[in-house]
Amino acid sequence: MVTIFIEGKADQRFLEDFITFHFDSETLNKISFIDVKGKDSIHLVRNEFQKNTDQEGVNLLIFDADADFDTRILELEKKKLDLGINFETFLFPNNQNNGDLEVLLLNLTTENHKGIFECFKPFNDCLLAKDSTYNVPSLKTQVYSYLDFQNLEPKENNRNYLHNCWNLEHEFVIPLLKFIKKNYKKIPST
Repeated sequence: MVTIFIEGKADQRFLEDFITFHFDSETLNKISFIDVKGKDSIHLVRNEFQKNTDQEGVNLLIFDADADFDTRILELEKKKLDLGINFETFLFPNNQNNGDLEVLLLNLTTENHKGIFECFKPFNDCLLAKDSTYNVPSLKTQVYSYLDFQNLEPKENNRNYLHNCWNLEHEFVIPLLKFIKKNYKKIPST
């Protein structure tokens, strides 16, 4: 069994569709997800890591790199050592740059809908010109709007990443695809 430890339901929803698209439903059936809620809660699921390892399973940890990819990798490696657990790590957006799931999603928007994101710049500029203390929409809010503007389900738990407004074959997902393929092959045959 492959267990993927994630930071939230939005990550799980994306990964479920991503895996279904690139593999099949049988592959998805051999994968379980555990919502860790972030690096500071890894210790709370230590037993889940160990249990899967003891059963010859593969532990994958897919988190956001956030503002500092290198620091996040070091923090996670320290957690691994401190807790005595084993996992392979992938950080959104592409396992080398700063960012998060939303940065990945921004890169996966299809060409015919990228213009939606271009509209936020003048809106944000206008908003700040009115009052510099206004909060401009975050990328998370912009992704929500990207879907809402197209009359698609914008709520993270219910999104459909198999819809044609996403390009799940974009070169930006190649590192994620390689990571999942490499680690999926490690599962013992049943």
